[in-house]
Amino acid sequence: MNFTPSRKNVTLEKLIRPSYNHDLQLYREIPDISINLDEFEEWAIERLKVLQILEQLSLKGNTSNYEDFTKSVVHEIKKEGLKHMHKLINGGIYKDYNENCDVRKRDLCSHFILRLVYCKSDELRKWFINREIELFKLRWSLLSKSDKLKFLSLNNTNYSAVSEEEYQTMADSMGSLATTGNNNEYFKVRWTQVLDLVRNRKVYLRDGFAYVIQTDVFSGVCQTFRSELSQELVKCFQKFSIISEDERFGAFIKYLHQSYMGKNYSVTENMSTLSINTIDHSSKSFPLCMKRLHVILRSEHHLKHQARQQYGLFLKGAGLPLEQALVLWRSEFTKKMDADKFDKQYSYNIRHNYGKEGKKVNYTPYSCIKIIMGAVGLDECHGCPYKHTNSQALKQLLETSNISTQSIQEILNLSQNGHYQIACTKYFEAHNGVSPSCTAINHPNQFFEESQKLKGFNIESNINNSQVNESSVIDDIENIEFDQTMGDFVDKMDE
Repeated sequence: MNFTPSRKNVTLEKLIRPSYNHDLQLYREIPDISINLDEFEEWAIERLKVLQILEQLSLKGNTSNYEDFTKSVVHEIKKEGLKHMHKLINGGIYKDYNENCDVRKRDLCSHFILRLVYCKSDELRKWFINREIELFKLRWSLLSKSDKLKFLSLNNTNYSAVSEEEYQTMADSMGSLATTGNNNEYFKVRWTQVLDLVRNRKVYLRDGFAYVIQTDVFSGVCQTFRSELSQELVKCFQKFSIISEDERFGAFIKYLHQSYMGKNYSVTENMSTLSINTIDHSSKSFPLCMKRLHVILRSEHHLKHQARQQYGLFLKGAGLPLEQALVLWRSEFTKKMDADKFDKQYSYNIRHNYGKEGKKVNYTPYSCIKIIMGAVGLDECHGCPYKHTNSQALKQLLETSNISTQSIQEILNLSQNGHYQIACTKYFEAHNGVSPSCTAINHPNQFFEESQKLKGFNIESNINNSQVNESSVIDDIENIEFDQTMGDFVDKMDE
């Protein structure tokens, strides 16, 4: 995308220009290129989606057979339309040299952009490092031996191949080490570079060289990558306050980790999937967070503001028309107050959420990440039950859902370990008897729609089935103008 005359052209200035000579990188050089801000955002989002797929499939317990796990990841990446990463992890299926460079350029730039997004805290840094290591491992496993050797050479690791003849001459004297692989699995390096492997007797030594099986080669390279990335993220954080001040991309790098990048659950005027006559029956398909709010509304005849927002927008996204929403809330609230008070204090907000008051914005339902990141005070019932509810209360809530004791314990374990969306996915599986079509639940309305489909309900085609526009994935930030290049934030990192 070319810059328009009104935009400020900024190039990325760094001492070393990267060469796009391999699909796999240790990301030691910040790319010395110029990209526009549409690319800045699009590439970062694409990589984040890949990292989230890796996390979700890992937490679902699919890693015992790594070959099957790899196939699952590649399948999901392809299904999500992440074609550039799909090409990279499949050994670089390129039409020409320019496409080759473009895919590798996206890989480099997206990694460095996400360093900014995930440098802000120990928790975010840990998440990013673990996901990048998983991606690195996946990509390494799919490389041919020649590509692995090329990678080792380009990164000055001093590993070299073991020829068939060389392997045969020493196979008899290798003892048990020879049983762990064949000549195609061994690399050799000066023994002084792998002292830990020598100490643990995991290598064969001969003529000053250590013969190392490729899994141990990867282990060493991976440890180097982890250590270097950890150090660079800390350095990145030291510059973050300066970089984030730029109004053109500051908001993006501050909030991308909280953004929702899935289906858009805004609804049209004629949506009629849900009605006040079917809502009680349909609540069987609600996620736990919304089912709890529905029960409280029916029993207490009132919800506080944040709970009304969370539940009201969910119902809107599920297809409840404005007129029926007003009837629902009025019928419940007027059991504790007169209709005049309801009309004066509450009806405006309901119309506002449907885009009929104020700025007339068609507000979208809250995503899982927005609910999880929100604050929940004492005596409030909104939020994510897997995060904002203590274990005992969550257990009691789950026990009312008619799911097995084993499933309850699995959900509690996931919740306690901070895997809230995977816990919700596990609840979906336990409640419906099958897994959702997605890798993990990312939105309450996604849970409802998937569950309704399984129960044979007719989900209206009016729901916007397209992916949310990737230039507006951050729910809480409107009209961000990224008329800047990637180079601008690198300039500030170098100050």
